[in-house]
Amino acid sequence: MNNTNKSLEVVQSFFNAINARDMGEAASYMSDNHEYTGPMFSTNNPQDYFKALGAFEMEFAVETQDLIGYENSVTHVSILKVVSPVQANIPCCEVFDIENDKIVRQRFFFDTALFPKQ
Repeated sequence: MNNTNKSLEVVQSFFNAINARDMGEAASYMSDNHEYTGPMFSTNNPQDYFKALGAFEMEFAVETQDLIGYENSVTHVSILKVVSPVQANIPCCEVFDIENDKIVRQRFFFDTALFPKQ
C-alpha cells in the first residue's frame, strides 16, 4: 500500500472510531506527541485532546464529505453535526500529517460563529 492510501486509511479509521464514540480506539491512531491546532483549543498529546473535546459536553458526529490524500498528508472536508444538547451542522476542513501510520499533527478549521451556544 502506498503512503497516500495508508494515510487515508488512518484518518478514516480515526473518524470511524470517533463516530462510534470509542475514544480509546481513536487515540490508537494518534502519536504520543500528537499536535492539535484548532479555533477553540490546541493540545500537544491525545489525552489533552480528548479532555478538551469532552469539555464541550455536546454529542456530535463527523460526516465526511471528502478525503484528499497526498503522500503523508490528508485533507478532510466534513460537516460537524452537533446533535445534543443543541443542534448545528458546521462545515469544516482538517489537515492531517501522518508519520509511521499515526496522526502526528491535526489542524482544524471552521467558522466559530457557527458553533452553537449552550
